[in-house]
Amino acid sequence: MKSHRAVLAQADPTAGDRLTHMADIDAVGVVAGYWPIQSELSPLPLMQKLSEQGCALALPCLIPAEGGGYVMAFRRFELGDHLELGPYGISQPDADKSMILPDVVLVPLLAFDRKGGRLGYGGGFYDRALDFLKSQKEIKAWGIGFAGQELDEVPLEPHDQRLDLILTEAGAIHI
Repeated sequence: MKSHRAVLAQADPTAGDRLTHMADIDAVGVVAGYWPIQSELSPLPLMQKLSEQGCALALPCLIPAEGGGYVMAFRRFELGDHLELGPYGISQPDADKSMILPDVVLVPLLAFDRKGGRLGYGGGFYDRALDFLKSQKEIKAWGIGFAGQELDEVPLEPHDQRLDLILTEAGAIHI
């Protein structure tokens, strides 16, 4: 799926620009996006539009977990902020930025289905973060990917968190 997504990204490098027409989706509060890596569809134009509409922004950061490994949390972010290089090559807000619980989490995709199933990189960071956030408050998870990443069915395990909405360059898929 990584190589398939890379082909899609190369064929349409500005596909993320078309997500901005979906910014009128009722997104209030804090929206946690992501800084794209590899061939992920960029949510940055959408995040800019949501910021202009009054949404606060956040980005995920991987912080050392007790007992080893990392846990995903979210820090405040404004477009133009300095980012530091975190684990696995992700760009994340500096450690002096405050932690925040988002209302909407934009989730990068390797693949998705119309039931809200998603494939990520397999580390479970988003699944654990979404599970934690849902234990704290009502949140929404919006997948971001190319329309060509859709599969008939994504294999899921019991811990996998489903998406509430999927945004592609071709439009929104409501779950």
